[in-house]
Amino acid sequence: MPTYKIRGIDVDFPYEAYDSQLVYMDKVMQSLQEKCNALLESPTGTGKTLCLLCATLAFRKSFGNFSTGLNITVNDVGKIEITSSNSGAGFPVIVYASRTHSQIRQVIQELKRTSYRPKMTVLGSREQLCIHDKVKLLRGITQSTACRSACRRKDMSKPRCGHFNKVLSYLKRNPTIGEEPVDIEDLVNIGKTSGSCPYYLSKELHQAVDIIFAPYNYLIDRRNIKSLEFSWRDSIIIFDEAHNLESICAEAASFDLPSWLLTACISEAQSCVDFLIETRNKSTSHEQDDFAILKALLLKLEKRIAEVYIESKELGFTKPGPYMFELMADLNITHTTAADLMDKIKDASDLLEEKSTGTICRLETIKDILDIIFRDGGTSHAKYYRVHVKEAEAWSANGSKGSRTLSWWCFNPGIALEVFAKFGVGSIILTSGTLSPLDSFAGELKLDFPIRLENPHVIGPNQIWAGVVPVGPSGRTFNSSYRTRDTMEYKQELGNAIVNLARIVPDGLLVFFPSYYLLEQSIACWKSLSNESSASIWERICKHKKPVIEPRESSLFGSSMKDYLTKLNDSTVSGAVFFAVCRGKVSEGLDFADHAGRAVVVTGLPFATSTDPKVRLKREYLDQQSGEQGESFKVLTGDEWYNQQASRAVNQAVGRVIRHRHDYGAIIFCDERFTQPHRQSQVSKWIQPHIKCYSRFGEVVFTLTRFFRDGRTQGPTKLSLLEAENGGNIGEMSSSEHFMDKYHMEKLLSPLTTPVAPDCTLKASSSVDTKTGYTSFLGGILPANRSSLSADHRMVVGCASSSDKREIVLHKRRTVLSQEHDRFDLADSCQLGEKSRNTLIAYGFTKKRRFIAGEYDLKQHFGNSNEQSSSASQNAQGDIDLQCKDNVTSQSRSSELLKQNLPADSTPSTADGTQGSAFLAQVRDKLSAAEYIDFVGYMKALKTKTLKIGEVLLSISRLFSGPERRPLLERFKDYVPAKYHSLYEQYVDGKD
Repeated sequence: MPTYKIRGIDVDFPYEAYDSQLVYMDKVMQSLQEKCNALLESPTGTGKTLCLLCATLAFRKSFGNFSTGLNITVNDVGKIEITSSNSGAGFPVIVYASRTHSQIRQVIQELKRTSYRPKMTVLGSREQLCIHDKVKLLRGITQSTACRSACRRKDMSKPRCGHFNKVLSYLKRNPTIGEEPVDIEDLVNIGKTSGSCPYYLSKELHQAVDIIFAPYNYLIDRRNIKSLEFSWRDSIIIFDEAHNLESICAEAASFDLPSWLLTACISEAQSCVDFLIETRNKSTSHEQDDFAILKALLLKLEKRIAEVYIESKELGFTKPGPYMFELMADLNITHTTAADLMDKIKDASDLLEEKSTGTICRLETIKDILDIIFRDGGTSHAKYYRVHVKEAEAWSANGSKGSRTLSWWCFNPGIALEVFAKFGVGSIILTSGTLSPLDSFAGELKLDFPIRLENPHVIGPNQIWAGVVPVGPSGRTFNSSYRTRDTMEYKQELGNAIVNLARIVPDGLLVFFPSYYLLEQSIACWKSLSNESSASIWERICKHKKPVIEPRESSLFGSSMKDYLTKLNDSTVSGAVFFAVCRGKVSEGLDFADHAGRAVVVTGLPFATSTDPKVRLKREYLDQQSGEQGESFKVLTGDEWYNQQASRAVNQAVGRVIRHRHDYGAIIFCDERFTQPHRQSQVSKWIQPHIKCYSRFGEVVFTLTRFFRDGRTQGPTKLSLLEAENGGNIGEMSSSEHFMDKYHMEKLLSPLTTPVAPDCTLKASSSVDTKTGYTSFLGGILPANRSSLSADHRMVVGCASSSDKREIVLHKRRTVLSQEHDRFDLADSCQLGEKSRNTLIAYGFTKKRRFIAGEYDLKQHFGNSNEQSSSASQNAQGDIDLQCKDNVTSQSRSSELLKQNLPADSTPSTADGTQGSAFLAQVRDKLSAAEYIDFVGYMKALKTKTLKIGEVLLSISRLFSGPERRPLLERFKDYVPAKYHSLYEQYVDGKD
């Protein structure tokens, strides 16, 4: 295992580290050594979790050995204390928090890859860890209430939870627990085997470990953080997947109290009074009075909320944050009386737990609300809040009536993290693949982050295609703003574009909409646009890929993921398309690696609803803050925050693809607003250098087709097996470069081995490759959208001579689905599908392709040359038949292009075929295979006048940039018309 010395500390890393990983670990180590906060962005697939663990644990180990054993004692007040061999030594404790339990599970798997074995525990919810026969069937507050009731019963007629009683005895018998990595499943198995409660086992163990793994709520929720018992001094807190941290912190510091919940609390207070009356001989009048007072206070609060004057339902009732203390004071609830009231609520909750098991205690919510309002005994935090009352119609048995909600919204998420400064925490590290823009992130949290990093990806430039597509196949503009999104023209153009993309993109395609509304409206439109003589847009999408639509209901999401996996591995079509929503479940935390996600399409900017009261008030709050002086942090304006929230949602969505260093994929922005520089500057930094803006949809089709054709040959997870001329298998080819040379460049620059008859056609659903405007040599390349066909589907090439007929057999891909796949690890499932695919392709024949109306005809972009004429017949449905009538060799074409594509006044002495061929040979020698094909494509575009000469000359000058290509740059001037020499010289000078 390699060892790297980073800032004087040896760090064991399980693999040879990339440069970006060493930089990342250096930033982590700097943050720990200097005891300051860090904001670190590193794309998914760059190994940030492994880097975090190795650097942090190496730092911890530099203080002394990891903890071992357990010492269990009881202090003077009867509280159980658990320590280890190194407890109290002042070594920093590491708290590693992530958003979900499944993400924590993945982190622990990464820990197992390292050489470090700290004593650890993982904190989880009862829903994940409970093994009680009855309690484990419950959920949420109901489950928590039932668990606490079962573990601390005062009524001896009802035995306490047997699993809870066995926790300490298990720890005494197994003092080494946690010295090997254990995840949630391991704890559950321990509980089932030993009978001890996994939930309380992990909670007790956390007092004596080196590293704690926990969900966010353990560090952000005020109730949970009080339950953590270890030394916070100089501790290290890591928030992984922290891109949504500011919104989570703001929600944790806010509350909403709807009228139905307040009514339920009043009912529970009355139940406590009734219960004490029934058992009067066992209770005191003082207890009855306490609960009666509690009920009276809640009734008065209900009345005060109902009396609030609301002028407009849209605007509601809004007051500055301190107004909440005025409202509470009217109820005689102040900092002095609040603590006593919360004690009364706790007594009421305990009474309700004793009375019945498995019921939800709503009164706990009132206690939490009072804790938020009267936090830390002060009022200064109120300036970060707004009081809001909104009204909505609710239906009951008596008809409709107004339902009101009292809200206290926090607009400074940083106050949820203030507690860590009071605890004396050493470092807080926030990391994710999508934190950009970092300035706004730091400003929102009101924390100082002196150490920052925006890491590049570990992939090469040939593994990503990123482009802005401002117009569709018909030239109509893409803009999903409210002005155009509801028009029939926009939805039709977007649908036709997706038809084309579904045809080009292999396997999995993700399409993200700004909202569920636009998703549902678009799909409804695509299904309705049809007539008897033509298929609808939806039917044409389904022809290429089977669709799955993200449901609004969370309960249905699991089945939609399984549906996507099933359709992705269906061999009868070329993959699946997942229609989803930015900020939805598909865009958060899921891994669409390899052929599970070859491209992601963003159809617009996902702005939050501007009329939403919370959004409107947040913008007003920020505008007010930005106008005030004395802020130590940069404060965003309301508009800046509004725009950056949309950009961050886009970054999160596009992060679903390209998940590891061998992966490849496309990122497609279908909205003209992404052409704006300030929009692109808010895209994740690692994507920005690859973004290109395309003025015509045909350019998108052209470059995407080439990208996926080349990507299929170079991606190690998807190697096609091509049938060689001698009938053998060339699957043993060691490099994609070999494949490019043999099956692309030789076909381009050398005579065809098999002449193509003029009437040779192939009727199959495939793409016409027009990388250089030629179709004669692409018969052997599996089209991007046809990664698999059924085994019995045979496409026979019909040619003039029967001896020229060849048969293309595409072996059926096995459908591999795991029945026990609960976590939807798409990468694993897709790799299984990949391993089972074995494709054999014959080559050497051109194809006939029928273009449906709305699918982009590549010939519209590249035109018809004199050497390659095509007859196009267009029927009423707009179908276009392309037939190959070309028998010219690729070498002569390339030379002819160089002679003919420039105007007549170019230098004649250098335009003969010999010198042109020699120059082409030099170009081919200096450029890569893909670059040479670009060069010939530019020549073709210039000849057909689909690009202006200035654009072509600029592109050529870029291709020939660099010292070793300087002679090509200078010599190409001989082929440029004299009147354009000065223009070309400008480009040449710009390369110096």
